[in-house]
Amino acid sequence: MTQAEVLDAVAQRRNDLRLLFRGPLVLRRAAEKESLVLAVICMADMFTTLYWVTMGQAVEANHLLAWTFDVHPVTFVLVKSISCMPAVILAPLLARRHKNFTVWLLRIIIATYILTYFKLAQF
Repeated sequence: MTQAEVLDAVAQRRNDLRLLFRGPLVLRRAAEKESLVLAVICMADMFTTLYWVTMGQAVEANHLLAWTFDVHPVTFVLVKSISCMPAVILAPLLARRHKNFTVWLLRIIIATYILTYFKLAQF
């Protein structure tokens, strides 16, 4: 393969990837919207907690995660991400068999997460 052919192949692959990510985000399967909302809430919780704890304005209320700040803040990010991922990844798979149950379960989890977050943060 010549260098020109390699460059053409790379350009074609790049164009193919651009086509995949063009247009609006369409969530078609059951529980995908709720999973995305839960993932955004988990990330927002992670980054706000990381900011407040490293700035000395708060302490981690979850005793299972508090030790991670003693190791390193990156450890907190990894453990928090790993703890949220099973729900976000497995929920759409569970929704294939139990659509209504999964959607409502995720909505209850989202509401509980938000209410607990604001109660602990004392807004």
